[in-house]
Amino acid sequence: MAELQGDFGAVTRLEADAVGKPGQRAFRLLIEGPSKSACLWVEREQLQALAQLIEQLLTGWPAIEIRGVPAPPNANPARATQFPANPDVDFRVGQLALGYDEKNSRYVLLAHNVESEAGRDADFTCQATRVQLRSLSQSIIPLLAAGRPRCPMCEAPLGTGKHRCPRANGHIRGVEG
Repeated sequence: MAELQGDFGAVTRLEADAVGKPGQRAFRLLIEGPSKSACLWVEREQLQALAQLIEQLLTGWPAIEIRGVPAPPNANPARATQFPANPDVDFRVGQLALGYDEKNSRYVLLAHNVESEAGRDADFTCQATRVQLRSLSQSIIPLLAAGRPRCPMCEAPLGTGKHRCPRANGHIRGVEG
């Protein structure tokens, strides 16, 4: 069987990044191998779930709470350093999975293109060390916290308009912002 174009093996770089202003940001995972690069576009919720899963896998404890973490004052998340303009792999992720390869003692990240057929093998795979995953997880938290603040009750992003929380009054009629 031919090697999958998106099979990176052990990676040299694995980081999260956001492009755009809060409320209009696009999130991505930037991945580099020895001779290839990949840009995997993800939803905010996928990035949040990935950070929680990483922490759970690495610590064995239940997933950490990320949603309620406020951004530190005047904190700007670290911006990604130079990344190739034309990555070898570039797609929007429909599904992410994380596992452990005991043979190589590395964690495996699998990603399925949102346009892929169900049941098909992953469109992208890579292997990362425990240190690389920990660094990725710790970089995701401030990245997410730098976005629009969220309602502490319903988790909806707070905009500039009045927010009428559906949990505060038991129904959703008239929700704004």
